[in-house]
Amino acid sequence: LTFAATACVAGTEEAFWRCVMSTLEETLLKLADTLSGDGDAEAFHGDVEVLQESISELCGRALNRFCGELEGTMAGDLLRVSVNQIGLESAEASLKRGEVFDLVYLVPESVALWEMLQVLENEVEKSAEAVRAAGGDGLLHSPGLEFTFYGTPVKLLLANDTDVSEISPETNNSRVSALIARLVSKTVLDAVPDTDMFHRLLMCARIWAKQRGLYGQSHDFGYIGGMGWAICCAHVCRTTPQANSLEQLFMAFFDIMSRWDERFPLSLSQTRSSQAKGAQDGAYKVLLPVGEHLSATPNLTASATQQLQKEFRRGNRICAKIQHGAADWNHLFASSKFFERHFHFLQIDITAANDAIMSQWLLWCRRHLQGVAEKLEAVRTCQLHTRPWPVWVPFKDPDWHAAKTLFIALRIEPPKSAGGHTGARPVVDLREVLVSILEKLCAWPYATKHIGEFDLYIRHMSQPEVMSWLAKVEQGLPVKRQLGGANETVNRM
Repeated sequence: LTFAATACVAGTEEAFWRCVMSTLEETLLKLADTLSGDGDAEAFHGDVEVLQESISELCGRALNRFCGELEGTMAGDLLRVSVNQIGLESAEASLKRGEVFDLVYLVPESVALWEMLQVLENEVEKSAEAVRAAGGDGLLHSPGLEFTFYGTPVKLLLANDTDVSEISPETNNSRVSALIARLVSKTVLDAVPDTDMFHRLLMCARIWAKQRGLYGQSHDFGYIGGMGWAICCAHVCRTTPQANSLEQLFMAFFDIMSRWDERFPLSLSQTRSSQAKGAQDGAYKVLLPVGEHLSATPNLTASATQQLQKEFRRGNRICAKIQHGAADWNHLFASSKFFERHFHFLQIDITAANDAIMSQWLLWCRRHLQGVAEKLEAVRTCQLHTRPWPVWVPFKDPDWHAAKTLFIALRIEPPKSAGGHTGARPVVDLREVLVSILEKLCAWPYATKHIGEFDLYIRHMSQPEVMSWLAKVEQGLPVKRQLGGANETVNRM
């Protein structure tokens, strides 16, 4: 037996779970600091309400300036959005972990949000740092800003104050999407029997998903984002109200999720789950607990679903071993061997002359790389399987101020003859797909404005080349691209 709980084998079941709990808590403490929040953010030691009030005053000044020529005055309302920040205590704990302070500023329906955003940005720049356009994620695809306010990272979105109780996919839009996200968070918290246990389970699930390369915003290759994971955890909490410890609940999480049938969407409403039509594309679907048929995972794909299924089953097997003393929590949270297990990669580099341009350029690329995995797998010259890594890796480029890269692993299955034997070595031609990707990204509205100030590189990399590249990045060394090499396929804007 290999873990600390073996000391309790001869004791009671309660003593056993105490030992398991201690090892889980120790594992989480080791991982939480490195995976949550912004590594450059200062530790939060202030008062959440005071911070929120300061930002609210800033928003109020912007709204007054925007409505200065109108008769009378308008009032807005600043609300916390994240499921981890609705309550004051959970919000304080979230900010102390370095997480982004997610807020929505509600303004009257008569206010044009995108025009208001320009005024708000000018006001925010007077007292905040690193101000940039907010990157929307699914529901949070709303006008807004990201900035650092007295050391705290903030995402501030705008929404019109209106009734969204009957919202549907047809009526959902950027004017109200941030308000819907706030409503979803409140509904999720109201649905769970124990909010503290739910928050702890969600933290475990998020850390595990990040370690295994499964946590991504919904527009990043279809992986489940923050809201989707929150709904999954709330579903587990409601399904197993008898669980009296985090460890039992976390094991139940893998037991339940490993048996998820992709033909049926996961929902906090039993009526929606039982009446929903079966999925036709083999992809998981997580429904929001508000409105009608709103999805928290609109871009989740069949290939991403297969990867999730594989990882849920792996987690369930390890949990069974933990119960029998044959493994520990470190095995469950072990980092994915993504780069070691694949031999071919598509590497997508984006570069920019400054941070402001990079923020806009990255946001455009993320939104318009949706579906690229499916396009690659649709290549007819061979049977190609893809596995995107949902993290943009920053690196030093000697020619650019800001640079980030994305990896998509490629696995090629050679064609088989009629007798079932492996055929000739396949020829992979991705030129048509890559050209379509380039055309889509080249349509960036700010391309002409920033000509010569941004760039894009797409090329094939072998495993040894990627490992060498990663080694240089980890050492903090600049990485020089070798364009047009004999073994490279290069596409540039």
